[in-house]
Amino acid sequence: MSSLIIRPASIRDIPSIVEIRLGAVTVEDISEFGVPEYNFYSSIEKLQKMWDKENLLTDGFEVFVAENDGEVIGFIVFTMKGSDNIDNIVVAKEEQGMGVGRALVEYVEDLAKSRGFNVIGTDTTENSKGVAWRAYGFWRRMGYVDSGERLVTEYGFKVIPLVKKLN
Repeated sequence: MSSLIIRPASIRDIPSIVEIRLGAVTVEDISEFGVPEYNFYSSIEKLQKMWDKENLLTDGFEVFVAENDGEVIGFIVFTMKGSDNIDNIVVAKEEQGMGVGRALVEYVEDLAKSRGFNVIGTDTTENSKGVAWRAYGFWRRMGYVDSGERLVTEYGFKVIPLVKKLN
């Protein structure tokens, strides 16, 4: 990762964001952990409809991309609203385990601190068998604490809220 840059995403990044999402997580991967048809990060058309002229998703979501040697290799979605401030993070499959996710999260944590946040939140899911989605370990390694809650959804999986105190 010689030239990793994190920057605000633009509408020009939408095809890369969708390609990364589709390559990193299949419908089979997420079948017990989420609602695949809901995810607008997997459709160029859906994502373009959600994007506004300020390079934001509707409802105040900001998108940042990780770029290496001019190629977008990951993205993170952040909002100042609610308790789940990090809405989504995906790193290209071939770049996973190389520190890209960590860099994206640290970037957003620094941004949150600069905006006066003392705590930042996210969530992941758990399937009906009590198995957490693979991101759970990542969030724990990043210092996020499992709230202990399991919020039941109508789709058979549970949401696991996670929080981190920012110093």
